[in-house]
Amino acid sequence: MAGRADHRADLRRGARRDRRRRGQDLLHRAGHPRDPLRRAHRPGHHRQEGPRRGPAGAARRRADRGPAPRAAAPCAEGPRRAEGRWARPDRPTAASTSRTPYFCSGCPHNRSTALPEGSLGGGGIGCHTLVTASQREDSAVVGITQMGGEGSQWIGQAPYSHAGHTFQNVGDGTFFHSAQLAIQACVAAGVNITYKLLHNDVVAMTGAQKRQGEVEMAQLTHKLMNEGVKAIIVVADEPKRYRRAHFPAGVRLWHRDRLDEAQRDLREIEGVTVLIYDQHCAADARRQRKRGKLEPRNTRIVINEAVCEGCGDCGVKSNCLSVQPVETELGRKTRIDQTSCNTDYTCVEGECPSFMAIETDPTAKKAKRSTPEPPSVADPGYGELERTYGVFMAGIGGTGIVTVNQVLATAALRAGFGVESLDQVGMSQKAGPVTAHLRFGPGAIEPSNRVTPGSADALLGFDLLTLAEGKNLAYGDPARTRAVVSTSKTPTGPMVYDKDIAYPADDELLARVNGAASSLRAFDALSAADTLFGNTAAANFLLVGAAYQAGALPIPAAAIEEAIGINGVAVSANVAAFRWGRASVAAPEEFAKVTGTATAPVEEIVVPALDAATFDGEVRRLAEFRAPQLVAFQNQQTARAYVETVDRIWNAERAVTADTRFSEAVARYLFKLTAYKDEYEVARLLTAPAALDGVRAEVQGKISFKLSPPVFGAFLKGRKMTFGPRSHFMLRLLATMKFLRGTVLDPFGRAHVRRTERALLAHYSALVDSLAAELTEETYARAVRLAELPDMVRGYENVKMRNVEAYREALAAEGIDLTV
Repeated sequence: MAGRADHRADLRRGARRDRRRRGQDLLHRAGHPRDPLRRAHRPGHHRQEGPRRGPAGAARRRADRGPAPRAAAPCAEGPRRAEGRWARPDRPTAASTSRTPYFCSGCPHNRSTALPEGSLGGGGIGCHTLVTASQREDSAVVGITQMGGEGSQWIGQAPYSHAGHTFQNVGDGTFFHSAQLAIQACVAAGVNITYKLLHNDVVAMTGAQKRQGEVEMAQLTHKLMNEGVKAIIVVADEPKRYRRAHFPAGVRLWHRDRLDEAQRDLREIEGVTVLIYDQHCAADARRQRKRGKLEPRNTRIVINEAVCEGCGDCGVKSNCLSVQPVETELGRKTRIDQTSCNTDYTCVEGECPSFMAIETDPTAKKAKRSTPEPPSVADPGYGELERTYGVFMAGIGGTGIVTVNQVLATAALRAGFGVESLDQVGMSQKAGPVTAHLRFGPGAIEPSNRVTPGSADALLGFDLLTLAEGKNLAYGDPARTRAVVSTSKTPTGPMVYDKDIAYPADDELLARVNGAASSLRAFDALSAADTLFGNTAAANFLLVGAAYQAGALPIPAAAIEEAIGINGVAVSANVAAFRWGRASVAAPEEFAKVTGTATAPVEEIVVPALDAATFDGEVRRLAEFRAPQLVAFQNQQTARAYVETVDRIWNAERAVTADTRFSEAVARYLFKLTAYKDEYEVARLLTAPAALDGVRAEVQGKISFKLSPPVFGAFLKGRKMTFGPRSHFMLRLLATMKFLRGTVLDPFGRAHVRRTERALLAHYSALVDSLAAELTEETYARAVRLAELPDMVRGYENVKMRNVEAYREALAAEGIDLTV
C-alpha cells in the first residue's frame, strides 16, 4: 500500500512539474522583441488542422493539393485552353490565403478584445474563441480554457510568470452560467487579473437567447464588489443609458472610446479587477431593428474613395468586415458595404477625412426601384435523370448558403425526386466557410446525405475563395463535374485588419477550380445583383439560375421558382434573380448590357504636354488618366512637369530594354506624391459634384463630412467635427484657394506633414532621374523596386508619418538616404 501511495505521489509531483513547465513555456513564448510581455509575430504562421504525417497525413496533403491538372473548359467568357490564364500549375499548391470565421460587422468583440501594449490576455469560449484563432497582434491571447474556467489558469501560472498581470476575456452568458465562480476563485487566490466582461445582452454565439440567471448592470457591479473585486470600470457605447443606475461607490462609467485608458488603469491595481464592456450584440441588434423592437439608426457612413488613401487605419480601428478594401485605378481604397453594415460607426474614428455621414429620413418613402424584366430563354433541355445527382456548394457564413440548399432540396422534392442534404457550418456563421451537400435522384436514393469526394456532378461556388480550398475541390471530378462560381471579392477578417494581405488573383483561384471540373462558368454575382436590385441579397439565386441554364442543376425551373415561393422571403426579387442568372448563360450580351457599370461623365481637361510626349502603351494610358487630375489639383504647369519627367524616364528605359515596368511605376507614384491631399485638395475632392452624386446614388439623405482639422487637434483630442450641408460652401471656397499651396502665404504649408510631403516629391523626382541616368540591364530590377516604394506612403497626419518612416527605412536598406 505504501509503495502504491508513494508511486501516486510521484505521479502527482511529475504532473505538477509538467504543468509548471507548460505554463512557463506558454508565457515565455509570448515574448516580443520590443516588450517581453508581448508575443512575437510570426508572419505566415498558421495553425495546421489534421495530421500531416503517416497515411492520414498523405491523404490530407492530397486533398489540399486538389485534383490533378487538366485542360480548361468552357466558361461564361468562352472556352479557354490549358495554356490560358486559367491553366493549372504542374504541381498545384495551397491557396495563398483562406477564409476563416470572424466577427460580425459592428460586433462589440471587434473593439472590446483589443489589449493595451505590453499586456497578455486569456481566450474565452463562444465568440471569444475567434480572438484566439485570429492573427491580430492587439489581442495578445496566449491560451484558452473550458467554459467556466476563464482566468483560473492564471492562478497556477502567475507564480511562474514575469508578467505579473493578465487580462481575461469572458462573455456575459458564460459569466452567468459558470465563469463567476472563476472570478471568485481568483479573488480567493489573490492574483492580479482584470476580467474583461462583455455585456452584450444575449447569448450571441447560439442565436441570441436570453442569458439564464442574468441581473441588471447595477446589480452586477454590486455583486462583483461584494465578492472582493477591487475596482470596476464600465465602458459603454451609450453611457447615457446608465446615468440613473445605482452603481456602488468607486465604479466608474466611461464611454467606450476610453477603453485603452480603462485597461491601463485597471492593470496597475493589485488584485482582481473587472472591466465591463457594454454594447448590444450587433447581429441581434440588426434583427431587432428590422422587427421594430430597437430604435433604428438613421445615419449611414460612406467613404469618398477619391479622398481615401487606402492606409487601412479604419480597418484596424473597427476590425469590421463591412470596411472592405477595393482595388481602383489609383490603387487600394476602402469602401463601406451598406448591405452588411450594422451602423457601429467605429470606422469613422481616426484622422482620415474621407468619411461622410448621410442622415436618412425614416419617414420618407423610398423610391421604388424598377428592375428590368429578364428575357425569356430556352430551357437547357435536361434529359430524364436516371441516377443520383450530387451538388456541392461552398460559400460564406451568414450569406444564405444554407437557405439555398433548403430551397433546392424543396424544389427537388416538389419535382418528385428522393432527396438527402447536409449543411456544415460550425463557427462558419461568423463569416467563415460554409459548405452544403445536396443529393437527389429518382425514387429512393442511396442512404447518404453527404456527397462523396470525387463524385460531385456540380460545384457551386458562391464564394470562389472558399471553393478553391483543396479539401472542397476534392469533391470534384475532372471528367464529370460542372462548376459555376461567383468571382465576387469579399475580404476576410485578416484582409480588413492588415492592408498588406491581398486578395488572391481571380486567375489563381479559377485555375484551381478549373482543375477539378470538366467545365467552368464564372461571373461577378454580387456586382450584378447590386446593379439589378440595388443590393446583393439576391446574388445567390443569380448563381443558381446560371447553374441551371449551364446544365449543372437538373431540377425543373418551375420547381425551383415554386420552392423560392415556399421559402417566402423576397420572392419576386429571388425569382427575378434566378431568371437573370439563366440569362447570363443563354443571353450573355443582354445580361452584360443590363449589369454593366455605367461610366460617370467626367470633365474633360486637355493637357497640351501629352501631345509632345513620346511614351505609348500602358505608360500613356496611365499618364493620360493622371495628368488631367494634376491640372485640377494645381495647374497646367504641374501637369507638364509630371509628363516631362515620365517622358524622360521612358526614353532612358527604351535605351536599355523593351520592358516598361520602370516608367509605369514612375507614372503611378510620381502622380501619387505630386497630388498629395492637403486641406485644399481634400476640400475639392469632398465637394466635387461627381462625388456627391455618387453618394446620393448609394444613400439618400443629408450629407455631412466627418473631419479632424489638424489646427484643432489639441481641442478635438482624437474626435471629429461634423461639417453639415450649411458649411459646404466653406469647403468649396477653401478648394478655390489652391493657388496658395506651397507659397509663403499658405496657412497650412508650414505644418510638418505638408513640408514632409513636398520634400518627398522633390526627393523622388531626383531619385528616379538618377536611376534613369545609370540604368542598365543589371540595375533595372532595383530601379523598378525603388520606383514602386512610395506605394507604402499612405494615410493622413500621424498614420502618414509612420508610413513615411517605414519608407525611409526601406530606402535606407537600399543604401539611399532620405532627409525630410
